Amino acid sequence: MMRKDEYRYIRTGDIVLVKDYPNPQFKEARSRPTKDRFAIVIGNFREGFISLSAQAIATKRGQTERAGYRLKENELRIPEGIVDDRRDFEITGVIKAHRFPLIKQNQMAYKAGSLPLETKLHLVQLHERMKNLPHQVAEMKQENPNFLKVMGYFKEVTLAEKLQFMRDNRGNYQYEFLRNKEFSVKSAQFLEKRKNLNVISVQLEGSGKKFYHTFATRKSLNELQQDWKSPKKAKEWIREDVKFHTLQRNPLLQLKPDKQPHPDKYKLLEKLQETKPKEPELER
Repeated sequence: MMRKDEYRYIRTGDIVLVKDYPNPQFKEARSRPTKDRFAIVIGNFREGFISLSAQAIATKRGQTERAGYRLKENELRIPEGIVDDRRDFEITGVIKAHRFPLIKQNQMAYKAGSLPLETKLHLVQLHERMKNLPHQVAEMKQENPNFLKVMGYFKEVTLAEKLQFMRDNRGNYQYEFLRNKEFSVKSAQFLEKRKNLNVISVQLEGSGKKFYHTFATRKSLNELQQDWKSPKKAKEWIREDVKFHTLQRNPLLQLKPDKQPHPDKYKLLEKLQETKPKEPELER
């Protein structure tokens, strides 16, 4: 069984070995009702939940790796190169994206790896497509009535990673651990005007931690100086960024890189002013 300290830091998108993963169609398949298998952690809520939603990785006795195998409408292939270090072999198969059983801590043996961001984004898109398929919705709802909430959580955390929101100095993404914690603006720096958007780099502080993030907002400087002076939860702050809402509609969209802030030009929020581009000097 996974130790408590390991379980505490399991992240959304991690691959875990699950003991007795349920198979609701075992009778039709003439198989066992449960099986030890790898699964993807989908809904890793932090508010004291003792069970996590996880989607099975299936190999179908090696069929998924054979040439000519056709993915089903609820499947996504595991990318090459993910190795289980404990057993020293490559994890292969397909993610069964319609499965949302709740897995208890004592069913998790260990963490074997993590999905890369690109694969998680494709899984988000697959979830979105499946929500429009009535027969898939019926099956998902039967196994877990809260599947839409779990899908939404997975999408939110994955988009936060793409935006590098709450990425610490070690390169770890802390958003899902802190999404319900309050943060305040310590300082800010106006970067540029991009059409009808103000692009502003902000230093957020709270829960003994500090993060920098560049927001694109349609709010005027006066509006955000009023609205951003009060603390907000991390899950509220990410929704202040127009880029987050853009990715909600198209997770695979390549965003324009933000202008880099200057480390010495941050100031208090109430003193924030738009920086106008310098006029070119006329030749004499």
